[in-house]
Amino acid sequence: MGLDQYAFINPREEQRTDSDGNTFTAKIAEKDFYWRKHSRLQTFMEKLWVDKTGKGVGEFNCEDMELDAVDLTELFKAVKNGYADYHCDGGFFYGHQHQDESAKQYHQDDLDFIEQAAIALQNGQKVVYHCWW
Repeated sequence: MGLDQYAFINPREEQRTDSDGNTFTAKIAEKDFYWRKHSRLQTFMEKLWVDKTGKGVGEFNCEDMELDAVDLTELFKAVKNGYADYHCDGGFFYGHQHQDESAKQYHQDDLDFIEQAAIALQNGQKVVYHCWW
């Protein structure tokens, strides 16, 4: 168990059937990104969620949040600053005890995501962040 984080470029939902005949909705994207227990990124996204929706952080679990160019600019600043303003005090599931190491480990992945997401937005595509804990 723990925090799983995803970003999707141009996502859509598709109905699928598993081997037992049960139908489920799968999220399909032209490009996707994945982070595991990147608590500083999550802290950034939670603040953004609250600012955008006015909802509490607890309501963010398993919800999609569309990102725009301003969001990506702010994320870029946060990444370049080592997420200094986004210290996570979260619980065990977020991996907060390893947040400095995770921020360093995911640094290039974060920059790659921002670059590809910015290009997607310029091309009229949609960029969505999704988390599950």
